Amino acid sequence: MIVPMKKIWLLTLKNERDRSLQQLQKLGVVEVVSENVIETVDRTKIAGMLNLLDRVIAEVSSRNSSDTLPDVLPVGEQQLVEFALQQLEQMENAKRDLDILRKEYSELQPWGNYDPQTIQNLSQQGIYVYLCSGSIEQYENIAAEQKDAVVQTVESAQGMVRFVVISPTPQEPGALPEVVPGERPLAEVEKDIAEVNARIAQLDKVFDAMKSRMAELKHFRNMQAAEAELLKVRDGLTECGELVALKGFVPQVALDALLQAAQENAWALTVNDPDENDVVPVLLEPPRWVKPILPLFQFLGIAPGYDEFDMSPGMLIFFSIFFSMIINDGGYALLMLALSITAAVLLRKNPQAAMPCRLALILSLCASVWGICNGAYFGMEFAPMQFFAAGKNQTANLQLVCFVLALVHLSLGHCWRLVNVGSVREAVGQLGWIPILLLDFMVVLSLLVYPGMALPAWALIAGAVGLVMVLAGGVDWRDVGAICNLPFDLIGSFTDTLSYVRLFAVGMSGTYMAQSFNSMGVQLWEISPWLIPVGLVVILFGHTLNAALAFMSVLVHGVRLNTLEFSNHAGIRWGGQAFKPLKKFE
Repeated sequence: MIVPMKKIWLLTLKNERDRSLQQLQKLGVVEVVSENVIETVDRTKIAGMLNLLDRVIAEVSSRNSSDTLPDVLPVGEQQLVEFALQQLEQMENAKRDLDILRKEYSELQPWGNYDPQTIQNLSQQGIYVYLCSGSIEQYENIAAEQKDAVVQTVESAQGMVRFVVISPTPQEPGALPEVVPGERPLAEVEKDIAEVNARIAQLDKVFDAMKSRMAELKHFRNMQAAEAELLKVRDGLTECGELVALKGFVPQVALDALLQAAQENAWALTVNDPDENDVVPVLLEPPRWVKPILPLFQFLGIAPGYDEFDMSPGMLIFFSIFFSMIINDGGYALLMLALSITAAVLLRKNPQAAMPCRLALILSLCASVWGICNGAYFGMEFAPMQFFAAGKNQTANLQLVCFVLALVHLSLGHCWRLVNVGSVREAVGQLGWIPILLLDFMVVLSLLVYPGMALPAWALIAGAVGLVMVLAGGVDWRDVGAICNLPFDLIGSFTDTLSYVRLFAVGMSGTYMAQSFNSMGVQLWEISPWLIPVGLVVILFGHTLNAALAFMSVLVHGVRLNTLEFSNHAGIRWGGQAFKPLKKFE
């Protein structure tokens, strides 16, 4: 369910501001609304620190753990962070120096290893050397014009020529397409590049060693983020003379704890129901068996609106089914189940990993059941149920499952909308969509699953009854927009039903792809037994690629059917903001 929220205003003395915020942070039940946040020096400073820490963590995350230089790293967390920031600065400076040197090298390299000082010395002795770069036409013209000079080609590529003009007399400015000579020989630049590369290699070893201390870096970063949030709240308080006021939201179940804290800290507190125009944060508290779906909401960054309903039970059930049909392979599912069990055992002491591991177990179990039913294991068929067995009816049967799911799923969306209807008329309008969806279902069967099937009269009657119910209760006849949108809504219900065929299409494409790689591996084996290792590599690569594409398809298609097609029928806009209380990092 969506936990009811209360809007609060909290007043405290200005000189008690910091202590009060720390108490609120320790309590961890209030999301503060900061509307006019002023910029302060300490918050700007901590924002800069967070930026540096993010860069350090990004640098260390890309490394392989190494114990090459364990003694270099300081012992304490604070000392480690200071050391890491110093190393980051040195690494960024070294990379910047290397970029400058490489640019200088690229400019000098075509001319070879010459000493610019020699050019200056020759000019003092009456021999003038000019480094030039121009088109072939320019080169030919200069070579023809310079009778008393030596024109020597250095490099010619892509229609451009680098050449040297050696003249006994100075040339007029602009007469030659001159290139400014370098300030030092190429050998010195190469030496500097080698030294910088050596510095970077040494710093690489230090960052590799830091990988083993990543947890400390992230812990410090999270502490700084919590401090930054506290400062943001502080800088957004409303000042009223010697008082400061704070606006926020608190879950109704945590209101008693806040009232007790207000009494202990001498806070003035007003508690009201949220106004209609308030942007109320959403705290989901589904039943225990549904909680594993919450990590998916967090990963997608979505939440229903406060005035909508919690669809997490339905999403867990149907997302698990969609996941199973898209993976469509018992071999992949059983492998995922083994990995999920292993992860759950290894991470059993990590509370943050509990829900993701449970979700992985649920999804892999459902996918295993589906894979066993259709008898698909790594692209090979073994003991499938008769309904799913390969044959002339397999495609029709699988498509039938998809469209039955569409009918049930979309109908449930309209049933769930009955929770928030304000009148019997609106309820009639929502229920009217169910027979319309039934007509859509029968039309899809007659067009796609069983081509040529006659549309039964009862389906037409059901659709007509549903349309009358929608016209009577689901359309605001005072709103021209609602009237004009009705035909599009009717067409949309049909296309939404048809959209569920993606479960069949994506699942079968994965099966065919697995079979193709299996066939390629077998063909290599048939050519020669010596190619068996190559064939195994091809099969392994193919199944790895296929599994990766299947999981990506889940994020695209499995999520879409819940958050778009179903949500449109359920009236969910996903415009909510997750509840983020001010709390102390532990």
